[in-house]
Amino acid sequence: MQKIVSFFGVLFFTLCLSSCSTLNNGQVHSMEVISSAQTEATPILASGDITATATPFQPDPKPEGVYFGFSVPHEWIQDVGTLKVTGDANAADLILDLPGRPNVYSFAQFRRIYAVGAPFDTVLDNIALTELQSLWSSGIPTSTGYQQLFVTEATNTFLTHYWGFPFDSSFKVMDPQTLVSELWSVSDALAILPFEDIEPRLKILKVDGISPLDRPMDVENYGLTITYFLSGSQDAEQRLEPEIEQIKSLIPATNRDESKMTVVIMTGTTALARVTLKKIELNGYEYPVEMIKDWFLSADLRHVSNEVSFMEGCKYVDAYTLQFCSKPDQIEVLENIGVNVVESTGNHMNDYGWEPFASTLQMYKDRGWLSFGGGINAEEAKQPAVTEVNGNKIAFIGCNPVGFETAWATDTRAGSAKCEYEWMNQKIAELKAEGYVVITTFQAWEIDRLMYDEVYRKIFKDAANAGADIIQGSQAHSPMGLEFVNNSLIHYGLGNFLFDQMEPHNIREFYDRHIIYNGKYINTELLTATLMDWSRPVPMTEQDRQALLDEIFTASKMRKK
Repeated sequence: MQKIVSFFGVLFFTLCLSSCSTLNNGQVHSMEVISSAQTEATPILASGDITATATPFQPDPKPEGVYFGFSVPHEWIQDVGTLKVTGDANAADLILDLPGRPNVYSFAQFRRIYAVGAPFDTVLDNIALTELQSLWSSGIPTSTGYQQLFVTEATNTFLTHYWGFPFDSSFKVMDPQTLVSELWSVSDALAILPFEDIEPRLKILKVDGISPLDRPMDVENYGLTITYFLSGSQDAEQRLEPEIEQIKSLIPATNRDESKMTVVIMTGTTALARVTLKKIELNGYEYPVEMIKDWFLSADLRHVSNEVSFMEGCKYVDAYTLQFCSKPDQIEVLENIGVNVVESTGNHMNDYGWEPFASTLQMYKDRGWLSFGGGINAEEAKQPAVTEVNGNKIAFIGCNPVGFETAWATDTRAGSAKCEYEWMNQKIAELKAEGYVVITTFQAWEIDRLMYDEVYRKIFKDAANAGADIIQGSQAHSPMGLEFVNNSLIHYGLGNFLFDQMEPHNIREFYDRHIIYNGKYINTELLTATLMDWSRPVPMTEQDRQALLDEIFTASKMRKK
């Protein structure tokens, strides 16, 4: 019992020692129990000795994201800098989409141009946007009988977001590689496609009078101009400046950049001779070209096949004389439309000897014009003329397979280039391999038909197979048909341009407006005019144009069943 009392006494004494201690400042503090392993006690300071600072709650950093709208082209969608792609527009820092979101600020915009395509041998030139929308949404056929719209999966996604869900029977989704072929196989369908997918075998329709092939183009009022906006909260512009700039560098501002476009206008026979010469004398240099001048001045390269030499002492002769010359001062007619490419494959270059043609070539050279298809001698005559415009490399090469014998250049005489097919086709292949869009012309057989027989077409097709993109017959005094070899366009004859033949079939004229974009030949627009007063082309009436196109396309049989 005594031992037990002693034990509790010691315990009580120990607890008293542990409960309080006097420090040097006389204050009493609580102490923590020190274990036998500790060599020095660590005092716990009372609240009076410190100022307490609250530690704020720190959640995980908010992940920054970029949201791409439902209709955004797939190739645009990617992580950018610190931004990851998110499917939640409300949680995104940046949004790339069609307009319509409230309370956001726009930092950049990206424009997409779409086109309406039909098979090339389509007479229709224009369609209303409202008709396209009605066909898409309600299945209502257009006034000209079109009942379907062919689109790729990407275009279908865009249009569904833009115009709403399509009517079941009004559209068909196509593989991009087969869309044009499928379109050519039917007669009641149009295609809607982005500008970059335009190809030569399509005819691009105007939409309410505006075409993506126009230059300049009225982009703002074109019904298939689509603008995407990069937007976000007001503070995001400064906070995410590197990411915004990176998006702007990765995504093209437009899929149709006119600085990458070259327009080439090609014409048929020019001969400022006989009655045409007299009309220029009477009415002035502007008179023959004033009605079609804008077609030329809106192009970069303006071609004429001038088949007559300028000669001092040249005088008016009647409309039936077959010896031709032009007055030197009348070259101003060509200057007035900005001609800068002259073809000299014609048969009448040396009607008054080779010397006038040699001086004519010098006139072209003095003006800085490209010249091909003829030359001071045979070697020079066959050489191509090459140029580069808006980043597009373009070559012109031409020859005369028919003659007259006296028209051809020799080693010692100026004249037109006599065709050497093997050499020419090899040169076409070389130019194509060097990145040129190749335009080839033939002063071929003058046959009064709308379309050549197969035997006459061989040299044109051989040039296409060698790599020529555009092949033209410059011999025709009346319009002829067309065909494609793969994506190479052959136009067997455009008819006259400035020449005094006034027979009904001779006064109809084609002007081929070729579009070259970003290094490729992409399309041709057929312009049409009627020769008036022996000298003066005037744009065709709508009725005459439709009749000509129908006649030429029927003869061409481009879509063989």
